[in-house]
Amino acid sequence: MRLRSAVRSIWYVNALAVGAVVAHYGGPTQAELTQTTAAAVRSVLEAPRAHAAAAIDVQAPPEATEPTPRPKRPDSTSYGRGRIVEGTTPHRLILFTFDDGPERRTTPLLLDRLDAAGIKAVFFLTASRIAGRNAAEREQAQLAQEIVQRGHLVGSHTVDHLQLPLLDDTGVQAQVLGAEQIFQRVLGFRPSLIRPPGGARSPRIDALLAERNYTTVLWNLGAGDFQVKSANEVLDTFRKVLERRERENGDHGGIVLLHDTYAWSVDAFQLIWAELWARNCKLLERGEELYDIVSDLQYFHQPRDGAPPGTVALPARLPAPVFEARQAKLRRETAQRCTATDGF
Repeated sequence: MRLRSAVRSIWYVNALAVGAVVAHYGGPTQAELTQTTAAAVRSVLEAPRAHAAAAIDVQAPPEATEPTPRPKRPDSTSYGRGRIVEGTTPHRLILFTFDDGPERRTTPLLLDRLDAAGIKAVFFLTASRIAGRNAAEREQAQLAQEIVQRGHLVGSHTVDHLQLPLLDDTGVQAQVLGAEQIFQRVLGFRPSLIRPPGGARSPRIDALLAERNYTTVLWNLGAGDFQVKSANEVLDTFRKVLERRERENGDHGGIVLLHDTYAWSVDAFQLIWAELWARNCKLLERGEELYDIVSDLQYFHQPRDGAPPGTVALPARLPAPVFEARQAKLRRETAQRCTATDGF
């Protein structure tokens, strides 16, 4: 069943990519943005960050029982002890991240589409969804294992998706340490990445997460998919946010925030991917840097190295030899793809 789904997905990705290039590149997808989409743009550009009280001491969780054999993880424990990642970068680096899942009705199709596109992402999982208390959660626990099997990174999104600065010490412990225990039981490891729900932080929360050796991962390319109900609106918002980040901050890429719990977000991933592909065809003609979709956090992660818990990572920059090698490979691949598309 999964193999047949993947084959169908490969055909669908190729067809949709060509169609999306024609339908969505070089002009708006609709006469003008809806009021809802405009609100989504404002929201993702002006999201507030919480600030609050002092840090708390957190005790280590109790020893977990010996887990059953689990899928081999890629690098989900390799990026701890880092500075807070906001996703800023002068390069056209793109890292896709998906929050709130897994969701049995939408995540499987997204995984197939990511495979067909050859893209790896970071999934910030809400632990209560995989706790195993009912049939749906047991199915989603298996889906979390499949995310790892397919080579994606996973991070914690706490147990219940509650904004941590609003909780007292006991509540914060329940959300952070409780998620660790569920991940240990289901996946056989505790992720080293965390995304606080809503991106809500405070000095107290920063210190808590640093004490647990987490790297907090935020985003700079929100697409407002939790505020709209169509893939085209998500694409419109992504375009507007990307253009404004470039214009105001000098960010030509960064970390994309989507949610794998919405069907329109799964469809929007296809459109965003096709948009970047189409833009690369134009950039190649002009001899400019191409969009480079990366598979993990390595270029954004920076060790804390004794810095205070709230220290933000510097904008992601690639060493010159790495940049040139990746761009050369991209230029070859893009030339082949754009030629094939033109002749389709």
